[in-house]
Amino acid sequence: MDESETIISSKLPFFDIFYLKNFQNYKLIIKLLKKINRKNIGVEIKIRDIRICNSYDVGKWAKCIKDIYKFCKLTNNQIIISSGAENEYETISGNTFDSILKIFEVDPITYWNDLEKWLYIKSGIYYSASEKG
Repeated sequence: MDESETIISSKLPFFDIFYLKNFQNYKLIIKLLKKINRKNIGVEIKIRDIRICNSYDVGKWAKCIKDIYKFCKLTNNQIIISSGAENEYETISGNTFDSILKIFEVDPITYWNDLEKWLYIKSGIYYSASEKG
């Protein structure tokens, strides 16, 4: 069992964003996320993780993103596709990002609107919690 499976299967897991690093076992991760039955989890996938992959793995990665997107839509969670940039040379322009979303059959406007709503909900939760402090 790898680290991500341990986090998900531990008792009362509490996390806002789950980083899906190993897309090879994404179907197992989807099953584990279904078991905890929580809403508003962000499932992050970084484009940086496939920069050195061969074309076969990139195809599998694209299938993974399509399936994760469907899962998130059905379960009221949010897919977060990020560049994963660790320096300015790894950043991705907005137009390129939108083109990548279209490859995954994700409407860019819907994606950005959904992400904005998710961030607003999350910021409200933490803002309210910090006021009680």
